[in-house]
Amino acid sequence: MEQRLLGALEAHPGIDDWTLRLQRSRGVQIYLAGSVIESVREVSREVYEVEIFNDHPSPQTEGAGEIARGSATIPVALDDLGRLEQILNDAVTMASLVHNPPWPLPEPADLPEVPLTDDRLASPGGAVAAGLEAADQIRTLTEQERASGVRLSGAELFLTYFEEELRNSRGIEAASTSTRFLMEITLLARGTDDETEYFRQAESRRLEDLRLQAAVSQGARLARDKLRATTPATREGPVVIEGEALHLLMTGQSTGSLGAYLFQASARSAYERISRFEIGEPVFGGRELGGEPLTLRSNARRPFGTSSYRFDSDGLAAQDLLVIEDGILRARSATQRYAHYLGLPATGRPGVTEIKPGTTPIARLLDGGDPVVHVLDFAAANVEPVNGDFGMEIRVGYEVGPDGTRPVSGGSVTGNLFEAMADAHFSSETAEFATYVGPAAIRFESLQVAGED
Repeated sequence: MEQRLLGALEAHPGIDDWTLRLQRSRGVQIYLAGSVIESVREVSREVYEVEIFNDHPSPQTEGAGEIARGSATIPVALDDLGRLEQILNDAVTMASLVHNPPWPLPEPADLPEVPLTDDRLASPGGAVAAGLEAADQIRTLTEQERASGVRLSGAELFLTYFEEELRNSRGIEAASTSTRFLMEITLLARGTDDETEYFRQAESRRLEDLRLQAAVSQGARLARDKLRATTPATREGPVVIEGEALHLLMTGQSTGSLGAYLFQASARSAYERISRFEIGEPVFGGRELGGEPLTLRSNARRPFGTSSYRFDSDGLAAQDLLVIEDGILRARSATQRYAHYLGLPATGRPGVTEIKPGTTPIARLLDGGDPVVHVLDFAAANVEPVNGDFGMEIRVGYEVGPDGTRPVSGGSVTGNLFEAMADAHFSSETAEFATYVGPAAIRFESLQVAGED
């Protein structure tokens, strides 16, 4: 840590508390055009993030002696240290204009050891080698699909090694390392008169968790099936959502996105009075349970989870928290601020969404007598976290019924996630994605499919 910055934070009369984060990253970026490596870039970054807190009389209760707390977060590069006093003065001014109820910063506590690092990225040479290895795997795997009419349009790989340090004015000193792999791949399938595209983005802490062979083989199959896909029939009925489509539905895919359930279960949502859930009450939007009960955890200690961490941005230790048990809300994930406001235990930023699997194989979820729409890929995540409503375009799926199975694309699946979960059945097979671990597929008994009339 930069001692000049620490000293300035301690000495500034307008700073009542502070949190200082040092973030270093070093990465490799590899771009493929077709099957040719177009470029390999090495990048690095080092920046301080300073969060300062200013306590001042509350304007809402002027004369009553109540204190408000304001905060401001600013980045500070090493080149900025020469004008540090002005930067901190500006931060104090910004914080003094914010009037929140006060809350204390966390105190030092034991931190767990959470595996988050692929050691191959620890050195620049190792990172380049790992990136080229992944690129070669993608090229080899896609070349094997050429005979079936599928080729690689392009791919991008981003491999990053992170080092993080955190200190605060209450005495916390913490450090952590982590890695991240991000892959984007586009496959093209050519038919007699047409061509279709399959795009996939995947993220992981380790190269092996990208599961390149499965990603390419499934992507090639979906691209080929999309060539002969038709629009699904409009109906209301059972829908089985599997794989990447389920990941999008439950978490929104990107790191930092909570998904509707963890958003509703958060202390912040409760404090802001937008949570529809109450501790000890069901989480099915007022519906009676007709399917299997949902059990959901927020696990920030899951090894190599992309939402896992050793400590959060406040310095709180990662936790594995049981949030929903058998359809009943048992706990709220709570950052330091909102835990203090609501008188709850501080559990830190939410982690990986873990859902307890069921006992029914996917094949039986698809075989219920009535026609079933089986969705494997949505075009984008579109779940409203406040009310649970969603409407998501089908990129690739299948209609399964007495007359067989046919691929579908286009149209949409709409419903309310909380209400639909009351009649859900979970597969016994499991899957693991960047921010979701649990049943590989969920059958919802009544969702609206909008397609051909």
